[in-house]
Amino acid sequence: MTLNLGVVMDPIESITVKKDTTLAMLLAAQRKGWTIHYMQQKDLYSAQGTSRSNMTSLEVRDDPQSWFTLGESGDKPLSELD
Repeated sequence: MTLNLGVVMDPIESITVKKDTTLAMLLAAQRKGWTIHYMQQKDLYSAQGTSRSNMTSLEVRDDPQSWFTLGESGDKPLSELD
């Protein structure tokens, strides 16, 4: 079963790869086959009583030179996340 994981974090391009615990958690989730959706605080909002976000699919790697790839973005309700 694939889970949809949403993560709200600082800009991923500016993290300290060796020290960032969020990256470690994302790597573990990805190894389990979970789908990762990346958000920043500015992407979250409420509309007509529904919590929503502009989410971007995210692939992470254990590589200090190239640790992430952003995929497609889209506006979705947070209820689509597990």
